Amino acid sequence: MTAVHLDHITKRFDETVALDDIDLRINAGELFFLLGPSGCGKSTLLRLIAGLHEPTSGRILFNDRDVTNLHTDQRNAVMVFQSYALWPHMTVRENVRFGLSVRKVDRAEQERRIDDVLQLVEMTPYASRKPNQLSGGQQQRVALARALAVRPDCLLLDEPLSNLDAKLRHEMRSEIRRICKTAGFTTIYVTHDQKEALSVADRIAVLKAGRLAQVGTPSELYHRPRSAFVADFIGQTNLLAGKIVGRAGSSVEIETAAGKFRAAHAELNGDNVTISIRPEQMQIVRGSGNANRNRIVGRPIETTFLGEASEHVLLVGEEKLKVISAPPVFDVPQQMTVEFDPEDVVVLGS
Repeated sequence: MTAVHLDHITKRFDETVALDDIDLRINAGELFFLLGPSGCGKSTLLRLIAGLHEPTSGRILFNDRDVTNLHTDQRNAVMVFQSYALWPHMTVRENVRFGLSVRKVDRAEQERRIDDVLQLVEMTPYASRKPNQLSGGQQQRVALARALAVRPDCLLLDEPLSNLDAKLRHEMRSEIRRICKTAGFTTIYVTHDQKEALSVADRIAVLKAGRLAQVGTPSELYHRPRSAFVADFIGQTNLLAGKIVGRAGSSVEIETAAGKFRAAHAELNGDNVTISIRPEQMQIVRGSGNANRNRIVGRPIETTFLGEASEHVLLVGEEKLKVISAPPVFDVPQQMTVEFDPEDVVVLGS
């Protein structure tokens, strides 16, 4: 297996800085996601790893081997594109064979590898079909099989589920994780879909304007973001400007326009902060509630039925806060009281 080290990578296109001093280590066998908004540089970074672009400065290492100046075929990093790029006149088996033929792999070895990867992606019964006889999800499996057959040092996936409908995309998430982890190859996956990244990745790098905003596990990024950008980009959140007005050990009391709240942890030196509270961590209560929790009372001004849950927008003073209730609330009161734990208040820099 191959570890990938992006050693202070910078990439400029004329005067545009697409990537700025990216220093990142991806572990061997890891399913690693590059996540961020459009234009943040994640696809450019993937193409640098593939050898389709050259960095302006910095190095790319596969284990201890410097591959920065090697062509794509010399570094054995295989990319699966959004379009799948299957040959329409070839069968599934012939499409999977294509990369092996280009690499002049022995015919008997080709057959063994094709059989293995078709079984891995559960496409053996469809080996004689043409791409136009397959569903979108099946075509995605064939594209993966073709890439896996050549036994890449690094498997690169560029938004591979973007062409699928929402239901199929959801179903394919766990399948891609199963296939990649079973195959054991180091996999680097680009997406702008936060739920896709959170549900599939071992670790995630969040990019913003060509720079690394944060790297961590899905749980770390979701529950302990280091900036307002990451908190807001990874799922939904309520962001409130505030000021620390009291400290007791590691916990703090923060004054905001929506009220005074307690946070269990704060590692910042300054008093001016931003707090993040996830909508699903706020519970609607009726009655006296729990004195050890934070509490707000607001007027519901908008309710959205989400199927398994309902989303409510509360007006608290002049602030609008989102609350997600599961199961959904249909009898929405005139005034809504919600509570949340001090552990769920994330304190960020202002």
